[in-house]
Amino acid sequence: DLFGCTGIGDEGWKALAEGLKINQALTSINLSGCCGIGYKGCKALAECLKFNQTLTNINLSDCRGIGDKGCKALAEGLKINQALTSIDIWGCRRIGDEGWKALAEGLKINQALTSI
Repeated sequence: DLFGCTGIGDEGWKALAEGLKINQALTSINLSGCCGIGYKGCKALAECLKFNQTLTNINLSDCRGIGDKGCKALAEGLKINQALTSIDIWGCRRIGDEGWKALAEGLKINQALTSI
């Protein structure tokens, strides 16, 4: 549970994502309130989603650094990942129309997600 880890920067997110790429045990990760995650963190997380097939739940609620670019990056990862069943992005207030459009495009391809 990494709830509220506001001190994690871009390099920390990249390192975490690299670990998640090869981890085959973790099924859920709570990153809610981690305001330091932005585009670069989302891009790293999206890359890990292309490889990780055991993670079923990601909680990114109230990660206020996530905007349109970050949401677009996540959507690209969701197009490939077929293990994730739930992603929580409640309270990510910087996501606008462009981010939501990208997410919708990702959902057209992803058939595993059952909860947003």
